[in-house]
Amino acid sequence: MKKLKKIFQSTLAKVISAVLILLFAISVFVFFDFYKREINKFRGYYWIYRGDKAFKKEDLSKAIYFYEKGIKLHPKHYRAMYNLANIYVVYEDYYSALKNYEKALLINPDYEVARIDYAIILTEIYKTDEAIEQYKKVISNKPKFIKIPFLVDSKKSYIHNRGVAYYNMGLAYRTKSLLAGLNKSTSRHYLEKASNSYEEAVDILKSYNSNYNLGLIHQLLKNHNQAGYYYCKAMEIGPFEYEAHFNLAIILNDMKDYRGASEEFKKAALILNSKGDPDKTRYLFDVLSEVNQKVALFSDKEYFEKIKDKEENNTNAKYKAGKLVLNDSNKETEKELIEDFKICEGRKVFMGDM
Repeated sequence: MKKLKKIFQSTLAKVISAVLILLFAISVFVFFDFYKREINKFRGYYWIYRGDKAFKKEDLSKAIYFYEKGIKLHPKHYRAMYNLANIYVVYEDYYSALKNYEKALLINPDYEVARIDYAIILTEIYKTDEAIEQYKKVISNKPKFIKIPFLVDSKKSYIHNRGVAYYNMGLAYRTKSLLAGLNKSTSRHYLEKASNSYEEAVDILKSYNSNYNLGLIHQLLKNHNQAGYYYCKAMEIGPFEYEAHFNLAIILNDMKDYRGASEEFKKAALILNSKGDPDKTRYLFDVLSEVNQKVALFSDKEYFEKIKDKEENNTNAKYKAGKLVLNDSNKETEKELIEDFKICEGRKVFMGDM
């Protein structure tokens, strides 16, 4: 009886194994395309992994080879397409970059980072209307949010992406304004649209660039007070970025505030000098010399006595021969210098406080 039981169990096991093998063989035959696709996808992951490694090492030619091989095997890997597009941008092969951004977006229309970069390249080749439409898609898109504490908060990235889209849309409208050329009303219309976009970007991003560019648009629109306000805000965020100081100096000079213009030109020149840009620094000190002549013409003796007294009593930092000289190189001095460069000239006029 025991022997029969063993034979039965052995035969049953063999039959079950045979049936399973047969079923697997039938499934392979019936679902051959599915199995082939899954195997290719697995092989694709391997080549894309190698592409990622080459990309990190900045071996871009190898990365292109691996990504293209991987995408051929796994044609729905939109992140690999996005990385490949970014590499083509480095090589300034914009046609290939756009093609890969488009493929990535066809697979995942909610891939906002890819859409923004796609629009940036469209602007680069002067397809500004198409770029603006892409930015509008990012702004109006409402994907499902995922939040995993300390790991993922898709709502935050969504809000940030909207800010970046508004910022770049401002750049696109500014490009359209430049392309309008001599048509002043059209140019102004696009500048106003750029201003609206930058205002949204400032609210979300609160960055130096968004504030600076909004100031620049207002300066182009001859809105001196608004331009000054946003340049002052930009300085609070990036005190050692020379553009805001330089542009504010031009506005103050136009407003005939020569003392304020002189101070801002001086700051801009010192920043450039510290960054090792002698040509621009020389030009700025030439401009500063002209402005100082106006200061001398329109200022009273009492003003110069105050300046002299301030320079003599300034124990931390002095300007000598166009260079910043620190008498005491401690952290307290550095803090004071940062605070000094954060405060814009004409602050009372532009921001309503001191």
